[in-house]
Amino acid sequence: MGTVVEVFWAILIVGVPVALFTLAMVWWALGRGFLKESSDTKALQQELNSMSKKNKKKKESEPGSTPHPLQKKWMKFGGGFYGIVAFFTYIVVEVMEISSMIMNFGGLLGFLKQLNFNVLINFLVEAFMNFVTAMMWPMYWMRRIDTDQTWIWFVVAYAGYWVGLKLAQTIIQRRPGAEA
Repeated sequence: MGTVVEVFWAILIVGVPVALFTLAMVWWALGRGFLKESSDTKALQQELNSMSKKNKKKKESEPGSTPHPLQKKWMKFGGGFYGIVAFFTYIVVEVMEISSMIMNFGGLLGFLKQLNFNVLINFLVEAFMNFVTAMMWPMYWMRRIDTDQTWIWFVVAYAGYWVGLKLAQTIIQRRPGAEA
């Protein structure tokens, strides 16, 4: 019975968010022409896994070669499953950090009143530390999730990634004017 509950919580807490995040990022990248492969999942995964290396070599004049700043950040994490989950982790950690910082200043108005050079430096240092945390996302999530069955959470996270990838491909392929 414990395993069933564990799987349910893993799907709810990790699987669905990773699937939705993957769907959003891959759909956006495919729609903008940033990623080319959309009919074969294996080819798309290979392109995602090599996206950071490939885009370092691209010339700025190539169509679809100028990524959005969020796509650039995603590239820093490497693409693929690891990159998606690392970028997702970075966003989660940053949102929590920024929310905490604003609350420590007594809300948004208090934060804006006390905004100075030291606060900005602290913000940049924390952003770098959060980047390092995101790169080591397995350790981050293992500390946050109280379980003895860590493997379930990783399997569900990968399943969420795969479902998001397939959904993005399906949506792109079914849009009007898409090649069959």
